[in-house]
Amino acid sequence: MVSHFFCPHCWKDTDGRAIVCPHCEYDISEYTKLSYEEKLVNALRHPIRENRMMAIRLLGELRSKAALPSFAAILEREEDFYVITGIILALDRIGGEESRNMIRQLKTHKSRLVRKAATKVMSEIS
Repeated sequence: MVSHFFCPHCWKDTDGRAIVCPHCEYDISEYTKLSYEEKLVNALRHPIRENRMMAIRLLGELRSKAALPSFAAILEREEDFYVITGIILALDRIGGEESRNMIRQLKTHKSRLVRKAATKVMSEIS
């Protein structure tokens, strides 16, 4: 069975024994010094959608305000309804004005399904 290892900085395939990423020269040992929350925020860039989805859910459960800038950046370019909905639910759990504003903006999203999900969450907040 082949195992895949990703550099936790650039997310390119790498040898699981590498100390320094051959692609971006990131010192992989530095990753162990990050907090759990920082690792989850970093995982929002993971190439596997399911891993990103888990990070979104966990950041919501942690009520991570540190995730908000990354969520905003993802929402600017993301097309995947499930990823966007996951972020809406995480923002709802995180709470606060910034989170509510991000959800409110999604009420005008080009996708009817996203608009509906954002509207539903906003109606439950009110």
